[in-house]
Amino acid sequence: MKTVSFVRVLVGCAAVASIPFAGSVALAHGGDEMVERTTSERNAGSGPSGQAQREEGGGEGSEGPVTLSLDLVLGWGKAPFAVQNLPTTGTQAITYTVGGATPADVQSFILAGSVEVARNVAFGVRLPVTFATFSPDGSAARSTSSFGNIELEAEWATRFALTSASTLSVVGTLGVALPTAQGDEIPPDLTRRDASAVDVNAYDRFSLSRAASMARGDEDGALFEPNRLGIVPKIAAVYRGPRLSIEPSIKVENLLGTSSSLDAPYIGEIVPAVRLGYRVRRVAELTLRAWANVRFAAPSADRTTSAAVEPGITLRFGTVLPYAGVILPVSGLPSDNSFLGIRLGIAAAF
Repeated sequence: MKTVSFVRVLVGCAAVASIPFAGSVALAHGGDEMVERTTSERNAGSGPSGQAQREEGGGEGSEGPVTLSLDLVLGWGKAPFAVQNLPTTGTQAITYTVGGATPADVQSFILAGSVEVARNVAFGVRLPVTFATFSPDGSAARSTSSFGNIELEAEWATRFALTSASTLSVVGTLGVALPTAQGDEIPPDLTRRDASAVDVNAYDRFSLSRAASMARGDEDGALFEPNRLGIVPKIAAVYRGPRLSIEPSIKVENLLGTSSSLDAPYIGEIVPAVRLGYRVRRVAELTLRAWANVRFAAPSADRTTSAAVEPGITLRFGTVLPYAGVILPVSGLPSDNSFLGIRLGIAAAF
């Protein structure tokens, strides 16, 4: 694996460190029991769902709590890439070919925030920022960075008390991923194009978005699809007991093309997921997440079903929840391209 850029990690760590101090963090009510606030699983990860973030946000009658989080995934694998071929003997022309399995070292940050504007109603936003270095065999490595699709979310939730120590919440979410991601799909006829007509920066950013999505186990494609508008309805259930928590969910990512240059004007994905948590100590929870991505509408080369698992741990210090996990693809594009992801993050409610 290539060494992750010190500057990139420094920027990410500084952003993580700033979250707990973004405002006055409210402490939960006394004792080990959390104060439950229902919301959806805002950040895909082994750490707390958005619901768990809001649990620490305050008691009944308080102003709508605010949550902030930063989710970082360090990923290594292979991705499609526009490889630059230097002039050979007898020709001075630079040419490009498509490297279908180019080693990639990618870092993706998702900064998220939400506010509960009324009882059981919240609005949120997610902003992805990505960096990567691609190292094709026999050609110079190139680095690039990009923004992903900014996602706006609205959600509604309701909660039922099952016993004195357990609750069940049902959460509905509608996300709209704006087409802000940079980059253009690498054309299949790249080898026949004149070098002067090749927009290598746009192709590099497309490769970056694809690598970031695969490093995250192909779970959040709507955040990393250039030139597409995402409409993402989701429903989740959240059971919380004294120690055990179970959070199944399912969402549909409808990715609508905003450019005539795309191979497919529409990509449709169904993403079922489940998160299991078991609190082993007052401040520690062991977690296991699993999900799949079933593409029911996509170009034939991408019409596969991906699946991944993520063991992890979440810690709890008042209303600040750091977490970590390892993303292990088991099938589909991330697995075929040998991706491994390491997730680090922090969430806070105030």
